[in-house]
Amino acid sequence: LYLNMIDPPVPLFQIESFQIALEFARVHIPKRPLYIHCNKGQSRAPSLTLLIMAKILKILPNDSYMEARTAFEMNYPYMPGNGIETFLSANWTKLN
Repeated sequence: LYLNMIDPPVPLFQIESFQIALEFARVHIPKRPLYIHCNKGQSRAPSLTLLIMAKILKILPNDSYMEARTAFEMNYPYMPGNGIETFLSANWTKLN
């Protein structure tokens, strides 16, 4: 799966892109390793990883983005851009 996502300060993301990524992960994680990467590994890739860990793997809290983020940051470096953080905060409950 290839998602051409940029992370500008104002969110331009579409919920559908994240739903497609989650569905891809649901299908493929049981079968093989899933590799997620972005340009610097600081914002988009860790954000998708955080989302998968909360929504699919259930190893992070799923009640809110901030709870998941706090738990994620206990073990992993994370520096999300304003755009993706704003998007995930506003749309967390819509992402399944």
